[in-house]
Amino acid sequence: MNIEKFAYAIWPWGTETREEMEQAAKDITEVGFRCFESVKAAIYAYDMDLEAYNEVLKRNNLKPVSFYFHLPQKEDENAFFSNLENELEFVAKLGVKVLSLQAPLGHNSKENLKADLDYELNKVMRFANTARQFDITTCLHPHHNTRVMMENEIDYMLQNTSAKELSFVPDTAHLIAGECDPLVVIERYADRVGFTHLKDFTLGADVGSVGLASAGMEVYTNFAELGSGSVDFKSVFKILENAGYHGYHCIELDTAPGSNKESAKNNYNFIKNLSL
Repeated sequence: MNIEKFAYAIWPWGTETREEMEQAAKDITEVGFRCFESVKAAIYAYDMDLEAYNEVLKRNNLKPVSFYFHLPQKEDENAFFSNLENELEFVAKLGVKVLSLQAPLGHNSKENLKADLDYELNKVMRFANTARQFDITTCLHPHHNTRVMMENEIDYMLQNTSAKELSFVPDTAHLIAGECDPLVVIERYADRVGFTHLKDFTLGADVGSVGLASAGMEVYTNFAELGSGSVDFKSVFKILENAGYHGYHCIELDTAPGSNKESAKNNYNFIKNLSL
């Protein structure tokens, strides 16, 4: 495995202060990672100060390869989209070409499923069209306890858009938590994958949500380090290799069993020792 194509998600270190970013950068660099994904909220710890953010990257020899955005509830849409261009400009100037996008928290109604999905699809495409103006590709991220988590919801979003309009970021743990077979869904949309999220999860286990982080994402306690759950990572990588995927893979863990750095090291070693 080419470890240079693996990034690490740094939001579990915290998203509110520069000190949290500094610690995450130091830890994952010492482990061996050279790329990372952060979340939109974390750029406000730097007050949108591009020079200060770049200084941290240069000092740690790190590169951001994605930022994670989550769409708002209906009542918050105006504020979300009014700030979006400034946020996209910031991440574009960091050299980021890919974003992960999560649907809003909550569930679609069974009675009005198509109408609910159409509403969310329009919001997704508004985001993706705006991002494309900054030469950034939007990758849809299915996520437990959101309006895009089940297989039929993923299908609806991707089958009603083109590859040019919207890419896909499969998350191996969230697919299982959403009652999907990761291998089936990833193979179906392998040619749409623009990024990946890798974490493990045991089939049939409770996800163990502990509520929302300050950045607005739901945090889970039972997602696991790579190789300690049910995900067949060899097959995931083989499917993507056969489809010609050459993008980045992002390893992520909401709640580390020890320290975030220890889990990053364990995940790094899993990838380094994985033979296909």
